Amino acid sequence: MSYHLQATFSRGELDPELIYRSDLELFRSSLAECRNFLTLKRGGLRRRGGTKFIAELKDSSRQGWLIPFEFGNGQYYMLEFGDHMFRIFTSEGRVGTVEVATPYSSEVLPRLKFVQSTDTLFIAGGGVAPQALKRLSELSWAIEPMSFRDGPYLDVNISPTNLKPAGTGNAVPKMTSNTAPSGVVSASNGSASAWQVFSRSEGKTVLSSGATGWVQYQFPSSVVIDAYMLQAPNDNSQNDDMPWQWNIEASNNGSDWTILDTQDGQDTWASNEWREYDFHNETAFTHYRLSFTQGGGSASDNSAIGQLVFHQAGNDQSPFTLTASGTGGINGGAGFQASDVGRHIRFRGSDGFWRWFRIHSRQSATSVKVQLFGQALQDTKAQSIWRLGAWSGTTGWPETIGWHKNRLAFAGTSEEPQKIWESQTEDFTNFSVSHVLKASDAVTAGILSGQVNRIQWLVDDNDLIVGTTRAVRAVGKATDQDPYGPENVDQKPETNFGANDVSPIKVGSVLIYYGPYGTDMREMAYDFGSDGRVSQAVSEVQSHLFQSGISGACYQQYPDSVIWQWDQKGRGIGFTYERQQQVYGMQRHDFGGVVECMADLSGAGADTVWMIVKRTIDGQTRRYIEIMQRPFLGDAIEDAWHLDCGARYEGLPATTVSGLQHLEGEEVILYADGTDYPATVTAGEASLPNGQTAEKILVGLNVAARAKTLPFPVNAQDGSAMGRKMRVDNCSIAVLDTGTLKAGSDETFLDELIYYRAGDPAGEPAPLRTGVLDQPIETRWEDGGQLTLAASGGKPCTILAVNFGRDAEP
Repeated sequence: MSYHLQATFSRGELDPELIYRSDLELFRSSLAECRNFLTLKRGGLRRRGGTKFIAELKDSSRQGWLIPFEFGNGQYYMLEFGDHMFRIFTSEGRVGTVEVATPYSSEVLPRLKFVQSTDTLFIAGGGVAPQALKRLSELSWAIEPMSFRDGPYLDVNISPTNLKPAGTGNAVPKMTSNTAPSGVVSASNGSASAWQVFSRSEGKTVLSSGATGWVQYQFPSSVVIDAYMLQAPNDNSQNDDMPWQWNIEASNNGSDWTILDTQDGQDTWASNEWREYDFHNETAFTHYRLSFTQGGGSASDNSAIGQLVFHQAGNDQSPFTLTASGTGGINGGAGFQASDVGRHIRFRGSDGFWRWFRIHSRQSATSVKVQLFGQALQDTKAQSIWRLGAWSGTTGWPETIGWHKNRLAFAGTSEEPQKIWESQTEDFTNFSVSHVLKASDAVTAGILSGQVNRIQWLVDDNDLIVGTTRAVRAVGKATDQDPYGPENVDQKPETNFGANDVSPIKVGSVLIYYGPYGTDMREMAYDFGSDGRVSQAVSEVQSHLFQSGISGACYQQYPDSVIWQWDQKGRGIGFTYERQQQVYGMQRHDFGGVVECMADLSGAGADTVWMIVKRTIDGQTRRYIEIMQRPFLGDAIEDAWHLDCGARYEGLPATTVSGLQHLEGEEVILYADGTDYPATVTAGEASLPNGQTAEKILVGLNVAARAKTLPFPVNAQDGSAMGRKMRVDNCSIAVLDTGTLKAGSDETFLDELIYYRAGDPAGEPAPLRTGVLDQPIETRWEDGGQLTLAASGGKPCTILAVNFGRDAEP
């Protein structure tokens, strides 16, 4: 007889192709089977926790999806997305009657990507415009399309097509006197020529004989102004009369003024020079004025300006026509489409400055109604230098989203599947660039490759890590000396191992992602020897668990550092991952149904894993939201939760548990005060036998945990014993807080190791065992010396090590 000690199970279940590779170092820490056991970071096996039933999906006939929402201050929510709606849950159940309509059909839910910032969740994908989901209060939630500013855009038009606007966005008409054609112009010096400031022609208008003064325009009705342009006098280089300190003020009565913008230090004006200014304003006023406190040059006299142009806020404008001279350069020559409504157009005016339009409606292939944003145009001249917006119902919307250097990044439309767009720094909806580029401006980058590499996901790191179908690349600084921005951006390949669309998981500085077909798990980390990121497979020795392709994953960091995955057949896969300790333990998990979604959410003292499980209950398809419970960690035995789809009763002694309609007709276990009782749910109820009562009763589906050792070879006198008949005669198993465990060769020959012993309290369940369990085992020669360990029912089980003796035939 020979003895074999297995003191660690940290590698979990091994691929069947490798079960005889005893030459591998990992062989001594692996198993032939590991089902519903967690491989622990410290080497042991612990029976996984069961699941708590939370609610049925609103529509069990359609697939749903779970998205976590962490508001802070201990407020954690799980959002149930269904067909064109979402509802709100906590671990205690649904939040009120909140239900919000969404643009997402159930078919697109698995492909949505999302990131969160405080009380807002940004969502991309599903073939619609990116959405902003907001928590307004506990019982008030909303979702709406994100409203972007100034872009992003396709390349500049190179066709001969020009665009001619019918309006300028200038709120003030071309004035010919202080009161014509409409409104009233006035100045602090009472000048009858004050209207020339709004005449739309170069010149010089003196507004004050001193350093202070004002010029004002009164609209016939209230208007929202959000930007303005100033032009210096045409002889400003001679006497520097232009003000250099001022406020833009607004009023509805001409007496009570609100300051909208303040400027200081605006000196050294050249003759006829234009400068642009904008501010945030959503309030309509009738009076707007430029009120200056420093002007008139060194002599502080004859303060004057050339022109003042007020821009009416785009959303406040009446749409005007934008006419194209042809369809060339517009949607591949097809011209404007109905799906272009809402799309941006960037337009360079005759002054050389760029503005942007938003399409309000389509009139024809060459004509659309638009609203102008940014600054007003100088005139309505046709221009051939323009750019169409990159995002629209015509060109597609970005399919993925991420953070990078305090910017919100989007990527991958149907028109440009390899393009990345990043917002301005800390201005997540602004994709504009300045006339003179700044580091804070929006960034556009394309994945350079000889083939189409659709972008699958974005991950924030020192660089922006970009997963594509053929490779993983990084977008970052071109030079380290300068800040990241539109003039200092570069992209480089990291690895030519591509990715699928499952969102990757970041564990510390390591990125875990899945190959393009979802049949392998890869680990990407920085390697000092290579001076770059290196990708290597971590699922090679458990590749059988990935054959169906991974559909999704989430990461439960605490307490056990487990990556939870589910494949295309709805089977659960756990991966205990602790890279520094070389722990790569794979397990398979059966939840009694088809797993369709898993999501992690912070909880009280540990991360929680939520899931959607499709079950057949009483002959009907039901889709349930359930939360995986923490494994038993030394608490009272009656508090253990190792049953699935469970519901718990706590209170006065009871014999019957009601409210079990979600388990109607199912054979369940009533785990009552630490003891198991089988039952069947009828009319939503299950009862303990013989009128027994209990104060704590957990009702749920049994979870059968099973582990099977490898056929470890035993040396024979004439060589290897591989292939010879072998059996296990006895075993010693080290356990911790264990209330259920069987050992043997298979289900037919399993011996119970936990039972009543002399001195155990009468009338109570057998106490949890900690220590070494010695047990003679009757197995067959045909079993090859493999040992099966099993646990079921409501009690916990933790295995620390196994030592068993084997006999082999001569």
